Amino acid sequence: MTVSRRRFAVGAGALALLGGGFAVNYRRIIGPWYPPTPYDDLLGQIVDRRPAATLGQTVVRTLPHSDAATLAARLRRPGFALAERARGDAAAGRVTEVSGWVVPESVAQYAALAAQFA
Repeated sequence: MTVSRRRFAVGAGALALLGGGFAVNYRRIIGPWYPPTPYDDLLGQIVDRRPAATLGQTVVRTLPHSDAATLAARLRRPGFALAERARGDAAAGRVTEVSGWVVPESVAQYAALAAQFA
């Protein structure tokens, strides 16, 4: 079976366009990249760290003992999945106010941790 030059050129051009589109938009396809930290097991649970870090900057000012090691020790207790912990905190009434927003305490702690590595 032979491949004509025209088909080969069309296939190579389509492949180049596809590769170029991926190269331009790979951050949207794969997601944002963040530098590695010792707390990636916790920070990896946050979908986008930028908004969390913005919220966390306010939390850090109001939360006592908000250094990264203390927050990580608190958040690494058994059952440290963010979604489950946030639902549990909200159901138990463990909420805090941050800039007019009422958020579960665990969400505030995760946001404070994200703010320290933004």
